[in-house]
Amino acid sequence: MNQGLLIARLAGVRIRAHWSVLVIAGLLTWGLGVGIPVALPGTAPALAWITAAGGAILLIASLTAHELAHSIVARRRGVQADDITLWVFGGVSHIKTDWQTPRTELLVSAAGPLVTLVVAAVCFGLSFGLAAAGAPDVLVLLLQWLAVANALILVLNLVPAFPLDGGRILRSALWERRHDRSQATITAARIGRAFGFLIVGLGMLDVLLTADFGGLWLMLIGWFIAGAARTEQRAEAVRASLAGAQVAEVMSINPTTVPSWVTVDLFLKHYAAGGRTAYPTNGLDGRVDGLVTVSAVRRVPSPQRSTRRLAEIFIPVATVPAARPDELVTDVLTRVGRTTEGHAFVFDGGRLVGVISPADIGRRIQFGVPKPPPLPTHAPGLPPVA
Repeated sequence: MNQGLLIARLAGVRIRAHWSVLVIAGLLTWGLGVGIPVALPGTAPALAWITAAGGAILLIASLTAHELAHSIVARRRGVQADDITLWVFGGVSHIKTDWQTPRTELLVSAAGPLVTLVVAAVCFGLSFGLAAAGAPDVLVLLLQWLAVANALILVLNLVPAFPLDGGRILRSALWERRHDRSQATITAARIGRAFGFLIVGLGMLDVLLTADFGGLWLMLIGWFIAGAARTEQRAEAVRASLAGAQVAEVMSINPTTVPSWVTVDLFLKHYAAGGRTAYPTNGLDGRVDGLVTVSAVRRVPSPQRSTRRLAEIFIPVATVPAARPDELVTDVLTRVGRTTEGHAFVFDGGRLVGVISPADIGRRIQFGVPKPPPLPTHAPGLPPVA
């Protein structure tokens, strides 16, 4: 979800827009565009739709300010937060390192709602001031709409349901009181799932009673909250299982390195039988230049496998998460994403010494012990340069 078009960089934070943000922008424009003539009969259609589009942009900007507040406070507290993604459910700040302390989570979680409160208050104040000054009714209405919308966002975010901001504030408080992060997460996540299912139920009831589109939207929001709470609870269970574990204890050492110039067909014949889901690749100079996944290889059509080389389908080394042997596994997991299918390289002094894969993580969680002996550094019978 951190994919998207880069639209701005503020305070060292990259702001990206996922394509789905167009959906919420369209819905906001439509709702406001239809509502303005009802609230202000006689408003010119062109003025109503221009105002509605402007309102949608301003509301999305206020959501961005909310998320930016999270990221700025996180960075000041030593937590890596370099990206924000705007999407159909608003926005998300990508927190890439651990909270470390409940106070840090509290301050970061509260920053967003505080900014939203300020935005709502400013919009309310401006609407009253401009109305008293005789400003155009459509401008006053727009400010009132922004104020109400931000107030609703504030109320929703402060519900103590994980992973909403209110739920994170609740978890930080429980964490501080009980000195047990895992139990605090379980409690907050259970409340989050219950709240999500409640929203789903209200949405279903709305659909049954009114056949209104808003009910479907409530159902989607509820499913998202419930699913996110469950995901956060599982992630916390993984974090607790890996607490204190260093990368060197989990990684597969001396992984088989595959020449990036070999064809897909040669790879499947000479390397894929190794049983791993991804392999580092090296160029003609012997340096690691990428990561090739078995799933990407198998997606190559059979007729092309004898001519296409791994260099055409691998993931460049610059985009593969890198770790150090003495780093905590829980910190590395925050940098691993879908692009590399959960894999990361481990370097020591610039030399590749291991690879972390989902299988390595799963083995550590299940057995709590290091992996089997390392794989050979070179596969037998290295094929000639093709």
